[in-house]
Amino acid sequence: MRGRRALNERLFGFYYPIVVGLSELAGQRKTRHALLAQARGRTLEIGAGNGFNVPHYTDAVSELILTEPNPYLSRRLRERLKSSPPPAGSWALAAANAVELPFPDESFDTVVGTYVLCTVPDPRQALDEIHRVLRPGGAYVFLEHVRAPDGTVTALMQDVLAPMNRYFGAGCHPNRRTEQTIRNSSVSVDHLEHGTMPLAVPILRPTILGTAHR
Repeated sequence: MRGRRALNERLFGFYYPIVVGLSELAGQRKTRHALLAQARGRTLEIGAGNGFNVPHYTDAVSELILTEPNPYLSRRLRERLKSSPPPAGSWALAAANAVELPFPDESFDTVVGTYVLCTVPDPRQALDEIHRVLRPGGAYVFLEHVRAPDGTVTALMQDVLAPMNRYFGAGCHPNRRTEQTIRNSSVSVDHLEHGTMPLAVPILRPTILGTAHR
């Protein structure tokens, strides 16, 4: 079983930067830039991938800690950080799982998650952890895949193709009702808007982005 998982992780680590890179060129880079400009103070990014967010942090971030469980993406992330470090006061990589963050309570001003809640085993637990590590008034900044509206062809496709997407997409559930999960969690939503991931396959196009706070 571990051998199969390792192969999937390797494949995902290879094609994820290519597939998402096309979306970046098609306009998602601007979305990230506006979203990440909101990060302030001591900042934690969970599931940082190969580092698409890294160029968009500003010097308003005093310390940046990034996590990525996939070893192949983590390797690319480390290379990006070394060759083009963010203008944050300092940065570091940390081994962490989103549902069990190894950080003290109230230790971050900002937590960032982009395309993370679709893959974690328990999104509600991950949000509880985000709430726990945020300081009072701290911001959770997010960009996520979501389920299309019920009754649409896209929603039907998401349901039908979900098992295949989980297998090839590092556990990504394209049909999760992530908006409702965030709204029902311990964080308080300040702003949320619906969008589209450019140049993505139909089941991954519906997205939400926004901010919440503790």
